[in-house]
Amino acid sequence: MGATPISSMDTELRPHRAARAKTTEIPIAAGPLRVRGSTAESAGVRESIALRRIAANTREEPHAVLQGLLSAAVELCGGGPDTSTAGVSMLEPAPDGGEQFRWVALAGCLASHVGGTTPRNFSPCGECLDRGGSVILSRPDIKYDYFRSTGLEFTEGLVLPFMTELQPNALGTIWVVSHPPRRHHFDADDVRLMESVGHFAASAYSLAVARDKADGTKRLHQEAVATVSHEMRTPLNTIAASVYLLTLETKGTLTEGQLEHLARIETAVKLLATGVDGLSESAQSVA
Repeated sequence: MGATPISSMDTELRPHRAARAKTTEIPIAAGPLRVRGSTAESAGVRESIALRRIAANTREEPHAVLQGLLSAAVELCGGGPDTSTAGVSMLEPAPDGGEQFRWVALAGCLASHVGGTTPRNFSPCGECLDRGGSVILSRPDIKYDYFRSTGLEFTEGLVLPFMTELQPNALGTIWVVSHPPRRHHFDADDVRLMESVGHFAASAYSLAVARDKADGTKRLHQEAVATVSHEMRTPLNTIAASVYLLTLETKGTLTEGQLEHLARIETAVKLLATGVDGLSESAQSVA
């Protein structure tokens, strides 16, 4: 979760270790999670729809994967855009040298607060990673009073580590909160569905980020080749033009030795030009 909007969002993300553990309810009394009266079949249908929605965004940019996850999260937990908020908070270095969470993607009531931040050591997301698993918080806006700046009441919140099944480190957290007049309380179905969908989305997001980095490397390679080709072609063209003018003998008759030197220069220029063409073609084939 987050609070104060910050304009810059290009800070490098820093992974954080979060071991998996059972869901914790804070400050709800210890005991088994509430179980909704829905059937396994209906939960499975909702999960399948959510997974298909996220999968449909896997070919898009990483942010599209996150937005697909959040739209699914709001619906999975039985909410709507006017009574719920879902978000992804990523860990990043804070200006004071510590860490903070940044709201990199939001859906629902707080969608206009994208870019907000909360401190790593005093936030629901921090509690989630410290406890090593999913947590449910009742009225988190009371303990974390900076949420009051949003003008909304937070009835209850569900927070989960944002990580794949194989990742040892969490990139951040996924969270869903309910707002009045909706008095939704999260239960075991919500936790199970969000953990399943969240792990899938984290994998899709990681793949999208890796693909973007690979595409960026290709673009840098192509740009470098284009620059080198241009810088090589300019002097080669100048040399070729000079050789041609000299062979016209407009400034006097050339000796046999001079003509041989010009012929060798012309051959070398053609070989270099062929090499530049091959370099450009190779860069295009990599793309």
